[in-house]
Amino acid sequence: MKQNIISVEHYTPILIVGTGISGLAVAYYLSKNHMKYMIITKKNAPKQSNSFLSAANTRVPSENEINDIINLTIDKCGADRPVIETLYRNSGIIIDFFEELGIPYEKTSFGIMPECLIKSHGGKKLINSLLQHIEQPMCNKILIHLEKSDHGVIALFYDTQSDQFIRIYTNYLVLATGGYAGQFSYNDNSPGSTGEAHILAKKIGARLKGMSTVMCHPWSIYNGRQILLGGVVSMSQGKIVDKEGVQLLKDDHISDAIACDDYHEMIDEILKFQLDCIKQKKDMYLDLSHADENLLNEKFKKYGSSPNIVKNKRIKITPTMHYSSGGIEINANAEVINLNRVFVTGEAQFNGDLGMGRIPGQAFASGIVFGKLIADKITNEGVFSTQYQPSFKNPPETMRLYSKENNDFPIEEFQKKLSALMMDLTACHSPVVSLLFHKKELQESQNIILRRARGWGKRYEDILTLFFGYFVAMEIIEDLEGKNQNI
Repeated sequence: MKQNIISVEHYTPILIVGTGISGLAVAYYLSKNHMKYMIITKKNAPKQSNSFLSAANTRVPSENEINDIINLTIDKCGADRPVIETLYRNSGIIIDFFEELGIPYEKTSFGIMPECLIKSHGGKKLINSLLQHIEQPMCNKILIHLEKSDHGVIALFYDTQSDQFIRIYTNYLVLATGGYAGQFSYNDNSPGSTGEAHILAKKIGARLKGMSTVMCHPWSIYNGRQILLGGVVSMSQGKIVDKEGVQLLKDDHISDAIACDDYHEMIDEILKFQLDCIKQKKDMYLDLSHADENLLNEKFKKYGSSPNIVKNKRIKITPTMHYSSGGIEINANAEVINLNRVFVTGEAQFNGDLGMGRIPGQAFASGIVFGKLIADKITNEGVFSTQYQPSFKNPPETMRLYSKENNDFPIEEFQKKLSALMMDLTACHSPVVSLLFHKKELQESQNIILRRARGWGKRYEDILTLFFGYFVAMEIIEDLEGKNQNI
């Protein structure tokens, strides 16, 4: 691929990639500080993010809870102490953030969330408000390459709408691109959560950690695409049955916690139970036979679910990939270890490598708190220079996959195989011999992609997703290998 295919070049002092709560929070605080920046998303609209789909339940511990939450997140989730201490010792920022935006909030079991008639619409309310306070995001631009220089970073994007490659030089790069749960077939994520920023950051010197740590949410419907909120789930009184109505969940302690909508610290145990059911090929249903129908319909309306999901007074459920906790290692300023002036916020950060990797409500809290801390650090530091190299050191290998002539490479077939492999890897501890075999298999498949897969527009995007997916799977294996060595 020739270098002159790059048809557009830009300079911006600060570049933010991603328009979820994390990216928009950085943009909001930079706007407050009167700093110039550019914000970009791969989606065709800035609202297409996991944050927009979320209820925005945000963890805000009281003063006397902070130490306990810090220790819990370190001991149970494997978080880095300096990062998690910075997050929760600055969590007062969250209340100020809501109040500055003029968003009324209500208290929840572990924090706050936007006040909404439909509880699941909290993220929509928050994101819509933020978009009114920031620079207009640029859409349809997929990050496909990064290069680090002394003065900043060169980022290469492909614009799926204009079919152009865009090269942007920036002094400060903020990666707010989300996780990689979108690489799994069963997930409730925005399709853009495919992990390319993790891989590209590693190529310029970042460290990845905990990549096999992912969290499945126990209460999903519509083949994993939507999450049922606890207010609906609790109407089952913790009764989970098979298709014949036989009780499957026999742990009264867990059932009582579900009935009280206070199960969040037990999700590991619930998922273990569900995995056992799946292994036994037993479908799972929430039993609503004892629920008051009027109250149930009221709950559906309140939490944004359709009553049509109830069949014979039961709701069929399945676990779904909800988030990925592995990611790019940062310091307490959210700056990437080994990379000055490159920041990571939100799910792209390394959050933890034990259990679920993070506790409920941490995602929005982290995005808001680190959004302000990143913006303030850049504002106070302010090292800007427009000097950069006129061309790439080496042609990006991702550009080899581009062609104006599509071919018949079976992308969907390869993607299904990759997703199945990733689910197998994260669901159980594979033996070392098996991991070595899978690693070789992944390398061979990736080489096939480089040799054979070509396309442009949406097809090129699908090829890139698959290509980066193999790298993500490789990182999962390497993380599992490290965990096996420590056993």
